[in-house]
Amino acid sequence: MASTRLPGQMMVARNQRLKDAYEQAKFQNWLPIDINQISAGSYSGYIQMLENDDVAVCRESQNRVIHKRSVVDQESCTVSFFRSKQFLNGFSEYAPAEDSLFFLPAGAEVDIRVAADAETVYFRFNQSALLQKAAAMDPPRWGIPPASILCLDLNNLKSLDKFVACIFHQMHLDEQSNSVSSSQVLSDMITEHVLVALNSSSLISAEKSGLLTARRRAKHTVNRAVDYVKAQIEQHVCPSISAICTDLQLSERTLQYSFGAILDVSPYAYLRYMRLNGARLALVQADSDNITITRVANHWHFLHMGRFSNDYQQMFGELPSATLRRALYA
Repeated sequence: MASTRLPGQMMVARNQRLKDAYEQAKFQNWLPIDINQISAGSYSGYIQMLENDDVAVCRESQNRVIHKRSVVDQESCTVSFFRSKQFLNGFSEYAPAEDSLFFLPAGAEVDIRVAADAETVYFRFNQSALLQKAAAMDPPRWGIPPASILCLDLNNLKSLDKFVACIFHQMHLDEQSNSVSSSQVLSDMITEHVLVALNSSSLISAEKSGLLTARRRAKHTVNRAVDYVKAQIEQHVCPSISAICTDLQLSERTLQYSFGAILDVSPYAYLRYMRLNGARLALVQADSDNITITRVANHWHFLHMGRFSNDYQQMFGELPSATLRRALYA
């Protein structure tokens, strides 16, 4: 991973080529985030970030579909968009349109499905500082901090997109020439561009539509099911679809519809992906010979070792033995 410090408020430029969803999550160390790969194949991607204590801008992409879950801390907020393939992605209950811009307030749940090869951009700010400036520009709109995610229509997302491209292009030039841009100037420019974007945007017209209401219910169902499965696995229980339906009082039809609408996978497939991703994380983080493939497979309820190795290789493009060997002898 490359890292460059800029003067002033210690603006840090970081970039990394990614070989695993775990690396993508670990890179974003300001946020404890779970990232699961939910389409099969060898993973690769990249992530770039420019940040100081006041502001950060990040762009990332990967060649596999991923599901990201977390909660924004109580002091931060983010503003984000997809640079490409907007309609193939999912942002909580929202299906992004061409010019969608998302505001995630402090404490908001991060729940995003990112399509393969789509690029995601987000800006991170101290919420109080950003909204104080936003409220000065438009008091009725930003005087009270939003309580939930806002899906905004920017109309001219390309302008903000070009600004982000210029930022990272300049970062690349600075790295090549060993020169630096002014941290304070760059921080102020980022804040100003985002404020202009927020104040020139409008809430999407679908806010009160029946489709959005249905997706909101589906998202709630998916959240309940995923949290239930995680809790059961932590108790060394691998729940079946029938157990999920029984304990959460959901019909299988509702469960199937919800996962299809929000994540474009069946609940059975997602449960399998969760277990495979959990096994991979354990192998990637292995730091002792006491970690064995059999122990990891059994912990994640894969009881047939040959089948586990085959499923793992299909999902991640390598055998579990290769992952473990790389972790132990890196």
